Amino acid sequence: MTEVALALIQRDGRWFLQRRAPGNSVLPGRWEFPGGKVEAGETVMACLRRELLEEVGLVAGEVRPLPVLEGPVRLHPFLVQTTGQPRTELAWGWFKVEDLDRLPIPPLNRALIASLAQVPPAPELRITPAHLIG
Repeated sequence: MTEVALALIQRDGRWFLQRRAPGNSVLPGRWEFPGGKVEAGETVMACLRRELLEEVGLVAGEVRPLPVLEGPVRLHPFLVQTTGQPRTELAWGWFKVEDLDRLPIPPLNRALIASLAQVPPAPELRITPAHLIG
C-alpha cells in the first residue's frame, strides 16, 4: 500500500491547503494538505520533512502525529509548526475549518476535517485573513 505523509499547518485558527494544478493527472484541481508519497527506504517523518520543503519551502519545527487513515492509500497526518510564508506556484490559502466544507478536497483529506475542529488555535503565529495566490 502507498504510504503518504501530510503536513497539517495551523496559524491563527486557519489551516494551510494548496490546490493541485487542474492539469494534474491525480485529483486535478483538488485542495489538499501538503505532503506526498514515502519513497523506498525513506521513513514517514523524513518524507514529511522533504515534501514540506519541496512543495512549499517550509521547514518543519515541532511535529505531532495524528491517527493514521486507511483508504486507497495510507495517510500519516502530522500537526506541524513552521515559520515563514509558503512558497509555491500552486494556488494556496489559509482556511477556517468551516470553510473547508466548501472546497473540493480528496476524501481521505476530508476525513481529517472533523479532527481539526478539536485542535486549539496556535496563537504564536499571526497571518492576514485567508487569501489565494496563484
